[in-house]
Amino acid sequence: KKKKKKNKTQESEDLTSKEKTVSSVGDKGASAAKVEKQTEAKSSQSRTFDNGLAIEEVALGKPNGKRATPGSQVSVHYIGKLQKNGKIFDSNVGRRPFKFRLGVGEVIKGWDVGVNGMRVGDKRKLTIPPSMGYGATGAGPKIPPNAWLVFDVELVEVR
Repeated sequence: KKKKKKNKTQESEDLTSKEKTVSSVGDKGASAAKVEKQTEAKSSQSRTFDNGLAIEEVALGKPNGKRATPGSQVSVHYIGKLQKNGKIFDSNVGRRPFKFRLGVGEVIKGWDVGVNGMRVGDKRKLTIPPSMGYGATGAGPKIPPNAWLVFDVELVEVR
């Protein structure tokens, strides 16, 4: 038994070092898509892009649910928080879903990229860098300049 445990420990250490190699190689010039595919192959539920945008699958909807694609009208429930202190600055949970056309700039870039590909019923956590959010100006009194944002988003409908 001890030998088996020892072998398993060595195998997992080997895997960890291989994963580190893959991620360090991926950072050197591989496109975001390549890095993304590598993480999906490891059955990981999160992706981080070079600019800092992180998309984490929290829950999956119906496998045959309609998918959000650029140009489609989507409806979402969301909670928006500041990453720095976790303070909620906006939410429509318990209210009517927020509707917008995906991929045409009606919302911040982080949403256009982060909601793309979701299926109805999917829930994602989007961590959005200032460059894909409200940038150096911020938004109103609740979102300061250069703020990193975290959104919990659930796709309700796609038309």
